[in-house]
Amino acid sequence: MSEVVDYLRRKGISCDQIIPLTGDGSARNFYRLLRKNDSLILICPQPGKFGLKESRSYVKIGEFLRENGLPVPAIYDYDEARGFILVEDLGDIRLEDLTKEKRFSLFPQVFEILAQLREIKPAFPREYVLDTLFYDETLMWEKEALYFQDSFVKGYMGLDDEEIEPLLRGLWEKAKRYVNFFSLLHRDFQSRNLMVKNGTIWMIDFQGMRIGPTAYDLASFLIDPYQGLTFEEISIWLSKFQNGFPGLVTEKAFWALALFRNFQALGAFAKLSREGKTWFSRYIPIALASLRKLLNCFPPEGEELAKKLVKN
Repeated sequence: MSEVVDYLRRKGISCDQIIPLTGDGSARNFYRLLRKNDSLILICPQPGKFGLKESRSYVKIGEFLRENGLPVPAIYDYDEARGFILVEDLGDIRLEDLTKEKRFSLFPQVFEILAQLREIKPAFPREYVLDTLFYDETLMWEKEALYFQDSFVKGYMGLDDEEIEPLLRGLWEKAKRYVNFFSLLHRDFQSRNLMVKNGTIWMIDFQGMRIGPTAYDLASFLIDPYQGLTFEEISIWLSKFQNGFPGLVTEKAFWALALFRNFQALGAFAKLSREGKTWFSRYIPIALASLRKLLNCFPPEGEELAKKLVKN
């Protein structure tokens, strides 16, 4: 907190109260600064060089998105040496927090964001990418399939089966054909990263943006365990997206990338739970049930892997 007070003093920013906020799965710290007529959000980086790089990516990509008409918070100040970022306060309501009926009424806005990300991809400031520039087949294998195996299957389930990796490789061989570089990819496009203010959707946590397929972000959104949509609802909304934006996402690409997004989500939930953020464990049953259904769509490897997960 002393660093926050020092930052405010150096910048000449006065506030009536400083309220720490929960950062969900992030290693960053967030504070709401209450003032007489408004409030602001201060984002403090995680320690080390990566934290400073993450702050720079947030600012540069955020400015790019806002300049191109995407609904992201305004950035009021950036202390590059320390990585502190002062941004617009979008409130506390996430899309996740709404009733299903209200969420559904906002899905067209969400879909429009995905279409816009494809349109502005040519101007993306590649020099400010945080991690890899592309969502490619290597990332799918290492950060999703193997991550799932190491963090969830071995680390959470305690299952060490030498037959699992070959099954994952077979699924990867089938899914990697649907990778393309036609759009910008948020890669964590889910209902906790979409805020709702005055009936409008706002996108946050975009610092990991890279180039990749629209189908991945759409899958991340529709199979999101925080929303818990049924497979019938997912199929209906996939069709609505395809009708509204023809040619952006094929059904085969959607389900293949949904599978790998599901791998990533379970790996992350297991990792975060082990790190003490135990509230993520409540979403593991939802994500695992979704994964088993998806696996059965990809025989024979998927069916065999689903059987192994059911046994445990």
